[in-house]
Amino acid sequence: MQLRYISNPHLITEAGGDPWAINNSLQVGRPAQIADLAEAFHDAGRCTAESSAAFDEARRRFEASWNRLNEVHPINDFAEVQRTAQSLGAQSLQLPKIAVDLESVAVVLAEAQRTGAALISTLERQLQQIDNQLGPALDLEKDPQLNAADRTALDALIRGMEQQAIDDTKSALRQLRSLRSVYSDRLQTSLTTLRTDGYDPTVIQLVDAPETQADPQQPMQIPLPGTSAQDINRWWKTLSSEQQSRLIADHRPELGNLNGIPVDVRSRVNAAVMGDDLHRVEDVAKQSGSSVDEVLRDPVRCRLTEVAITRYNNARRTQEGLMASADAITERTNDHPAVFLLKYQPEAFGGAGAAAIAMGNPDTAANTAVLVSGAGTSVREGTLAKADGVRLYEESARADSRQTAVVMWVGYDTPNSWHDPGLWQPNMARTGGQALAADVNALAVTHEAAPTRVTVVGHSYGSTVVSDAAAAYGMRANDVVLIGSPGTDLAHSAADFHLPPGGHLYVGAASGDAVTWSPGHVAGPGVIGANLAGLGDDPTGDGYGSTRFKAEVPGNWTNPFYDHLHYFDDGSESLFSIADVVSGHGDALQRDGMTARHRGEYDLGGWADPEAARRATTGHRHRAPPR
Repeated sequence: MQLRYISNPHLITEAGGDPWAINNSLQVGRPAQIADLAEAFHDAGRCTAESSAAFDEARRRFEASWNRLNEVHPINDFAEVQRTAQSLGAQSLQLPKIAVDLESVAVVLAEAQRTGAALISTLERQLQQIDNQLGPALDLEKDPQLNAADRTALDALIRGMEQQAIDDTKSALRQLRSLRSVYSDRLQTSLTTLRTDGYDPTVIQLVDAPETQADPQQPMQIPLPGTSAQDINRWWKTLSSEQQSRLIADHRPELGNLNGIPVDVRSRVNAAVMGDDLHRVEDVAKQSGSSVDEVLRDPVRCRLTEVAITRYNNARRTQEGLMASADAITERTNDHPAVFLLKYQPEAFGGAGAAAIAMGNPDTAANTAVLVSGAGTSVREGTLAKADGVRLYEESARADSRQTAVVMWVGYDTPNSWHDPGLWQPNMARTGGQALAADVNALAVTHEAAPTRVTVVGHSYGSTVVSDAAAAYGMRANDVVLIGSPGTDLAHSAADFHLPPGGHLYVGAASGDAVTWSPGHVAGPGVIGANLAGLGDDPTGDGYGSTRFKAEVPGNWTNPFYDHLHYFDDGSESLFSIADVVSGHGDALQRDGMTARHRGEYDLGGWADPEAARRATTGHRHRAPPR
């Protein structure tokens, strides 16, 4: 472009930016180098038909976009492949996925370069045309014979052409800025995907368009919801310690709830978010000279939203749960466990909240128990501060010197009361089972060193949730314990729990617990409403395939639901037995005389319980192992 009358610096000033500089920053990138690196990964990996087709499609798009300029190659492709292969170890199937990701980056860059070059070419053609027209107009302006009217018209024409040049430059600038922004967003998404596939893309900066790299002051991209725990764990491991520290300091709520992030990191992030929820209300109360209770009674006066109040109330409940958990004690060492906030979603389930608190670190513990509560429980109802989890932690610590981490999982929408239709219908249990399976399976992804032994304990409606998680949603546990179960819904025998070799289904039910006598199908008269579905088979029944342990409850003969609420009493048969199982000693139940006969044995039918013939016993406590 040879402009004689139009000044480029003037155009850039009037347009508010330099479109040529933006295009140059895009053109500096080297898509062919990235494509070569992608091909090296593709050739090194064991490709599936799907990954090969994806790579071929990305390569076709790249070939269509690349301008085929000669490029300097600063990346050692072989060294990059070797470095990544060693990092991934046995996960060689990731290499073709990385190849597809890299080829996609090359495509995006090549397409951006092609579009940018086309925009500049169009702009320069427009400017050249205006410049060519400006020459005669400016020469004519020098003619002394022009009358006033013609001179005015000519001046207007010149100003119009100059304004058109500015407008064309502004338009190109706007399009190039948009192009760079779109490319930068797509690039950051691709780099996040590369990290989830186990590749540290830092080397891409050598060949990327420099001005499209992420602004260090902007929040880093976090993998999208639905990303697997394995992919998220790979993403986290490819981040530098500085990047990890920055993400923790930012404490974005979604990070603390991502399966695949180490437990201690999730806890630090969730605790910081919980602190924000507490301080938001407490600071307003302090500034207004009011008490927190006064603010809660009239939040509108203090310009606090209903969401802020919900988050505050559930933050308080969660904090109470953390404090109660921290009071647990290991008798052998007289120590309190480290406590971790694994999940924190105070707005979940219409404000009922979701959370999970661990006593002991599941990432390092030899054994991990996940305790799933039943109907009427939630963060809002204070479930996290109840003693069940603390008692299980303390009894399991007495049962074995190796640490058993206990996770209190309040992560699903529970039926609220006896007249809630969800109590007799399995839909809520199935939805909860899907969430539970994802959370339980993620424990193995972040666990350090030897695999932890995972036992999932479901009480009441929570036992139905656990059953569905195992039967339908692929929950991987070594053992499962069902206590006070109203039915196992999608599981019809112990085999449906898909436990590994050596794994067992353990069941406890007091003979007087009315909930465990719920029939598999409950029908309501059609005139007052639709028929209600039951919650399935009784896992204590003869032939189900479970190991039943003693779980009789003393002290009550009149309330049919009393027994149901006392399985975790200190010294009870059931707490002692559950502690044996979660500490890895399920085989000790027989030795300790804690196994029980199944309902329906002795050909008495399913409504006969041999346990009803004996008295409940108390005072069951393991001897703390020596120091």
